[in-house]
Amino acid sequence: MDCLIVGCGLCGTVIARTLAEAGWKITIIEKRPHIGGNLYDFFNEDGILVQKYGPHSFFTDRSDIKEYIEQFIPVEASYLEYLTYINGQYLPMPFNFKTIDLLYSHDQAQLLKKQLTEAFPGQEIVSVTDILHHSNPIISQYGRFMYENEYRLYTAKQWGRPIEGISTDVFHRVPVYLSYRKEYQRHPYQFIPQGGFTSMIEKMLCHPNIKVLLNQDAENVLTLDASEHGILWNQKKLKCPVVYTGAADALFHYQYGELPYRSLEFLWKTVQKESVQDAPVVAYPQLDKITRVTEYTKLPPQAANGKTVIAVEIPFEYERNAPCGNEPYYPIVNAQTQERYAKYQALAKEYPQLYLAGRLADYTYYNMDHAIIRAWSIASKIQQEKDLKNYEKNCGRCSDL
Repeated sequence: MDCLIVGCGLCGTVIARTLAEAGWKITIIEKRPHIGGNLYDFFNEDGILVQKYGPHSFFTDRSDIKEYIEQFIPVEASYLEYLTYINGQYLPMPFNFKTIDLLYSHDQAQLLKKQLTEAFPGQEIVSVTDILHHSNPIISQYGRFMYENEYRLYTAKQWGRPIEGISTDVFHRVPVYLSYRKEYQRHPYQFIPQGGFTSMIEKMLCHPNIKVLLNQDAENVLTLDASEHGILWNQKKLKCPVVYTGAADALFHYQYGELPYRSLEFLWKTVQKESVQDAPVVAYPQLDKITRVTEYTKLPPQAANGKTVIAVEIPFEYERNAPCGNEPYYPIVNAQTQERYAKYQALAKEYPQLYLAGRLADYTYYNMDHAIIRAWSIASKIQQEKDLKNYEKNCGRCSDL
């Protein structure tokens, strides 16, 4: 074994494949009974492809990332559409000019669209805060409607905190369109792998240099030797690099306290009808607990003989020992948690063979393309540091002569 990777999600898989193609022998251990991490999808008893951990669709600005995925599996274009249910009405999300047409009279809508276009010349995309704080009262009133009825309610419910304590970066993830554009994402490359994400991961792992061991919890099989800053696997000292993609606080047994996350519960229901909602995902900012509902026969579009399946999403505060809400999904990033994470980062640097990578290990929310970029970076760093060690070793031999 030339490298041990903890976690078989996207980041760990890309690192494994990159190193395997360079001739490294890779072992991946995964605590779950399946590969793919939160990308895991499967066909249910009705033959409908569903995503166990919530809806995913691939989007990126980079053609090389799309080409990378296409090495392993064909992809099909997929432009995800969202709706949001406000005051008894389904509205496009992100908000766009159609939203304005639905909310205002014809003359008011024409005036608002004209003033938005003039206020943001040449811009098709703005943030809700841009509109909310604009000096034009007609524009700012529209921003106030969006903020109060969607952004503020949904965000506070999703994160379980007052809106004032949440980074404004969260708002910028969902733009406002100054056009009739309706796709949820604005990136030029939007697609899903044919056959699903699990099929994609399977093909990426299909290499003679990669071995995957499931149901292997790192907390039970990995030991950090603080005295020598080494790593043991099943009580045997490892000499190879170790890539850890799990939660950093768990690796160090919560020495500086737990890092907070938001978690999710999914309520699944099979419905005896062709369609339940007009979009794959519908947000419900004004409901008490529910954030959104995903209809999987629309993601990707698939026929199921008069049936469809939905997943109702309810956010929770993460508790690792709770019966529900025990999967860490979204890192809660603020000054306090960043300070705590920095302590774990410093601990990790005391172990020369240890590399942290991925959403949990980096305590950072990654889109899929960002996870791939991060994985490429870590794989390159591992290879470069091995080359440097070999160089130093050989130079040492030469000096002995």
